[in-house]
Amino acid sequence: MESSVVAIRARFAERRVEQLRSLITEDLVTAWIHDPQAVHQEPLSLVARFLGRRPATERLSVYEQTPRELWRLVRPPARRGETYRLADRREFASLDEAREAGLRRELFDVFGWGEPSADAVDGPELRQEGPALLGYADRVSAAPGERITFMVSAEQVAEYTTELIRLRHVDDDPASPGVRIEQVADAWRGRHAGHTQRTRLGSHIAVRDPHGATAGADGFAVAAYIHPTHVTGRPQVVLARWDRGPRGYALGLDETGRPTLWLGDGARETAVHADAPLDPHRWYGVAASYDPATGRATLVTRPLVTSVNSRVSPIVVDDRPQVTERHVEGAFAPAEHGDLLFAARTPEEDHYNGKIERPGVWPYPLPEAGLLVAASDDHDAPMRWSFEPGETAASLVVPCAGRPGLDGRLVNLPVRGVTGRHFTGRIEHYAADPRGYAAIHFHDDALTDAEWTPSHEFTVPADLPSGVYALRVVAADGSCERAVPFVVRAPAGGAAGRLALLLPTATYLAYSNERGLGHVSVVPRDTVFLEHRYDLGHSAYAKHTDGSGVSYISWRRPILTLAPGFRIHLSPFMLASDLYILDWLTELDYSFDVITDHDLHAEGVDLLRPYRGVLSGSHPEYASEQMIDAIESYVDGGGNFGYLGGNGYYWVVSFHPELPHVMELRRGENGTRSWQARPGEYHHATTGERGGLWANRGRPPQKVFGVGFSAQGGGPSGRYRIGPDALPDSAKSLLDGVPEVFGDAGLDGGGAAGGEIDRYDPELGSPPDAVVLATSEGLLDGYQFAVEELTGTHPGHGASEDPDVRSDLVYFRTRGGGSVFATGSISYSGALSAHGYDNGVSRITRNVLDHWLGKND
Repeated sequence: MESSVVAIRARFAERRVEQLRSLITEDLVTAWIHDPQAVHQEPLSLVARFLGRRPATERLSVYEQTPRELWRLVRPPARRGETYRLADRREFASLDEAREAGLRRELFDVFGWGEPSADAVDGPELRQEGPALLGYADRVSAAPGERITFMVSAEQVAEYTTELIRLRHVDDDPASPGVRIEQVADAWRGRHAGHTQRTRLGSHIAVRDPHGATAGADGFAVAAYIHPTHVTGRPQVVLARWDRGPRGYALGLDETGRPTLWLGDGARETAVHADAPLDPHRWYGVAASYDPATGRATLVTRPLVTSVNSRVSPIVVDDRPQVTERHVEGAFAPAEHGDLLFAARTPEEDHYNGKIERPGVWPYPLPEAGLLVAASDDHDAPMRWSFEPGETAASLVVPCAGRPGLDGRLVNLPVRGVTGRHFTGRIEHYAADPRGYAAIHFHDDALTDAEWTPSHEFTVPADLPSGVYALRVVAADGSCERAVPFVVRAPAGGAAGRLALLLPTATYLAYSNERGLGHVSVVPRDTVFLEHRYDLGHSAYAKHTDGSGVSYISWRRPILTLAPGFRIHLSPFMLASDLYILDWLTELDYSFDVITDHDLHAEGVDLLRPYRGVLSGSHPEYASEQMIDAIESYVDGGGNFGYLGGNGYYWVVSFHPELPHVMELRRGENGTRSWQARPGEYHHATTGERGGLWANRGRPPQKVFGVGFSAQGGGPSGRYRIGPDALPDSAKSLLDGVPEVFGDAGLDGGGAAGGEIDRYDPELGSPPDAVVLATSEGLLDGYQFAVEELTGTHPGHGASEDPDVRSDLVYFRTRGGGSVFATGSISYSGALSAHGYDNGVSRITRNVLDHWLGKND
């Protein structure tokens, strides 16, 4: 019983609290607050780890009520759709003061240590429901002369203005160069009436049926094989031919999970329920029939559990069919409009969470015996829809057997290439076993295209230089504003600059609208905003309503985490930290263009060949096969690549062949991951290739970039020390003017080595002849080995104890005359501007680029 697990964990926690209470002293708390190293040493580490393992909803967070000025203590939301709640009356003038207050509250609440807070409260909720401007572009990048379309939703905004801006630096940290945003004179300026646009969430399949073949005018029977995954507290429809009114029929689960047949007669709705709810994560056959001549409604359900297709074994399942019959004469009128839908009642309501296989419709009622057969084995309905995949599972169409013209089309991209009720566990690629993968997985919160009406169409000015730009929309009354970024590439037909900055837009997608990975210790205002705007879709780190990982991520929706000035718990991150590199290139007067992962995926090595050197962003974690092939071919052909980040080229992604704005990810059995694909579901539907880590495909990043993911952590970032390798003459100029120890200042953790870090290791594929220019030092035990590096669970893998928890700066030449320079740190880009751009990180990076450009030869 699940309650047994809860009780066991609670009993363990009680014992642990008693063991740890005696360790807590005022000196220990003082050390915790003032010494970053102390939290990794016993006995403090024991207390800290215990608090850290508690559910996020039981912990306190610090809310940044006014940026860098005022902080409050809050409780995280308990469930999706809720938001943060105030937990304390006090307002704090510093972050450290708020953190100390929160720590003392938790120590008392958990261990009974110290004094109870007299200021504890429960609420109100923190909500931001005033005027808002949201928007997105139809494409990631555009060249001069090309058109780009923007979709804008103006919520409680009657009128707004537009203008084109160029982004150089958007971090307002006092230690940074400051916000540097330029207006593009006279471009795209206008004044516009505002209107609100709505988004439909939920994946389903729509079957156009204008002639009413599935309407059931003479009675009907329906059947499907289903694998429900979550009880939501509201109806979830598996199959429906329904009009609001209500008219028609729907088969699904009620708010408690009971199989239910709904009938509508145009005035009222009648529900026929089975006696008991279905258990999630088990396969069932469900079938229902209605005969208008007799008023007889019949509902049949049967478990179809095998040794591998469900969460439990068949040895604990009663597989006898359950039959419900009810007389409901006169309670049905055929639907006159709409489509036949799978996994929803209407496009807007009652979406289903789980898998569906082989739905079918009979245009006449079936007797009970026929329904029992349909619910027990592969039925042969006159109209049935085939979900089996082909060589890939990318098709947006599911064919109808028996009735041409009734093919279904996928909406919001339900997940294909998933195991079905005939999955054997022996074959793990759907193309080799279509029958075992004849299911589709649906989610009530899926979103792959907001499908907003276009608001503005603009042509990129012919003389606009390559760079990062945005359409800025501002409420006429000044109440709100938003910027929607995009990239302007070089003019068609060639490069304008000698260098290219490759923005990791695949990684931007993976983190898009990320709301929180576990407990968020410091919560900016914009994180709170995202918590009650799930209509904007998920990141690839999130889980759907039913707990399965989000594997499809779309560009065509508002991505607020890219908007300048939009601050979440990960900030500065993604675009903001890559603009550190753009700002540095601009400050040092380099000639460069800006390109994107999406461009590289589509165009391959031809995109890179015109450039003397190409620089990555700070965290190019997600990469397609086409992207890695292009970079490898580029450096093999004499090109020079600067990997200026950490944890790069780590996860396999692909893009949908018909929907290029949609990226797919399947997290595999290994790697530092927020979720893992279910057994047998590691291959991408879009391409058929295996997902997971590139290292598990024989292409670890060390092979091409010299370094690979080693560790991640929190706490202060480290610095670099030159060596230990003796430099060959061809590389000595790279260290000209670089001090022995450098990178001890930066905008991300106070140093250049941090966030997520990579190391050089020939045993993992690093080129044996590469030169290690510098190695990190000063990292604390908040930095721990990446999961895939561990072979056991023993301690001793922190930065202070294990020499392999480090970041290395590496340089090597390729056989074709190219070269690779790798920094192995996300924090590296944030150190470029330190001390007015006059620092060791800036110097070594400049030496490398000047070497590529022939300036210091």
